[in-house]
Amino acid sequence: MSGVLDVYWGARLAGRLREDDGGRFEFRYDPGWLGDPEAMAISIRMPLRPEPFDEAVCRVFFGNLLPEGPTRRLITGKLGISESNDFKLLEALGGECAGALSILPEGRTAEESGDYAPLAREELDRMISEMPRNPLLLASEDLRLSLAGAQQKIPVYYEDGKFYLPRGAKLSSHIVKPAIPDLADVVENEAFCMELARGLGLPAPASTVIGGKHPFYLIERYDRRRGEDGGLERLHQEDFLQALGYPYGKKYEADGGPGLRACFGLVGDHSTQPALDKMVMLRWVIFNNLIGNCDAHAKNLSMLIERGNYRLTPLYDLLSTRVYGRLSPKFAMRVGGQYRSEWVHKEHWEKLAEEAGVGAKAVIDACRELGESAPAAAENAAAGFVKAHGAEETISKIARSVSVMSKKLLEVLKS
Repeated sequence: MSGVLDVYWGARLAGRLREDDGGRFEFRYDPGWLGDPEAMAISIRMPLRPEPFDEAVCRVFFGNLLPEGPTRRLITGKLGISESNDFKLLEALGGECAGALSILPEGRTAEESGDYAPLAREELDRMISEMPRNPLLLASEDLRLSLAGAQQKIPVYYEDGKFYLPRGAKLSSHIVKPAIPDLADVVENEAFCMELARGLGLPAPASTVIGGKHPFYLIERYDRRRGEDGGLERLHQEDFLQALGYPYGKKYEADGGPGLRACFGLVGDHSTQPALDKMVMLRWVIFNNLIGNCDAHAKNLSMLIERGNYRLTPLYDLLSTRVYGRLSPKFAMRVGGQYRSEWVHKEHWEKLAEEAGVGAKAVIDACRELGESAPAAAENAAAGFVKAHGAEETISKIARSVSVMSKKLLEVLKS
């Protein structure tokens, strides 16, 4: 059955997404959008043009806006639609995507009004406790909230210690990420790793742990900013799977997804400041190696899109998976051809330099700088973090991992 969805950039119609009777996607920019000299493309793979984009291009871009894995299964089950029906999921959830886009049923204009509904902590705790039965994304019938990824999360507006649910045209400022069953202290784990990254000079959004009956991780959205009137406005982004043309099912290199060569190549080809963004990415690779984040795949990298500016976003989803022994010890993307940290030696970092288009000396210097500074930073951060939020066993494991991996890194650099 065919259908049409309107794709808005903020309050303006950018184009229309169509699904034909065979389930194939087609996207075409609106003539009014094309006629505006200030208009921008929604993706580097979908440049401004009057001709439509076919199924292969559209499915990748729009499919990557949606939840995946267990969260997707739970949501589609609640909605009573097929798990593979991207179009119906976009229709149901596309009102508040990552970036600047809203995807709405045909003829439903982007609202210019709305409000923030106060969200008491007791109600938020109730929503979290009901996650196994009722996805947070479907917590309220008048909300249409879509955030990609496998973990359940909910966009909220947070100010002065109070939470609100955005309705109508109102935007969320933060994302709530509750605990994941069977992963002890995962909320504290991610919050600590993000804090440590910021302490080491890596760009990462402000985040914290909100304690209580159901503690959760709260992170400020980097794709929203304050306008001149004090209200929030959208910033557009696309993740590296969208930009490189991979479906969300291929986010791991071992499954046919992109590796670091392709990711650095994207930055080199399209960033307006490629040298700076490549160095941030390089430090991201080294940092993930030190904390033991083996789930650092291409969907955990994104680019912000503004007129005349295409830049790497602040870093997100920084988490030590190594502290959970049952999770895979293999990297999501190989480092110098190697999938495991114990196999990475100096020649592999030098190979990464070649793949990244960065001088070998710059790579070795970055490895040495982080290897020397990370242990003390982790130890100091852990002490304050545990005092504030607990989770001593998990946070201590991460700090020890950073110390052990930093020592190993400095040793292999001598070879």
